[in-house]
Amino acid sequence: MANNIPPVEIGAMLCRLPTGALTRGPIGVGTATGVQFPDNCPSGSQIVGSFHTHPKEGGGSILPSTQDMREAKRIKMPNLCITNNIKTACYKVRGL
Repeated sequence: MANNIPPVEIGAMLCRLPTGALTRGPIGVGTATGVQFPDNCPSGSQIVGSFHTHPKEGGGSILPSTQDMREAKRIKMPNLCITNNIKTACYKVRGL
């Protein structure tokens, strides 16, 4: 299977609109081993998680890194989803 994600991490916040629909916040582009993206959602919506890539150039794991979990807890993000383009996994963030 071809790897269709770029060789750097990309990501965004997952947000729930007042209607219940899901959307995303602004997309961030990082390095092979990390990405920073704005920890905000469109006006009137709430953060329900984040989604970002772990490209093969950065190891390609679908497990959250220590940095991933630290950031999720910092902004009180309840869910964290990661893809390596082959598999995608979502995790509940504990200890909020």
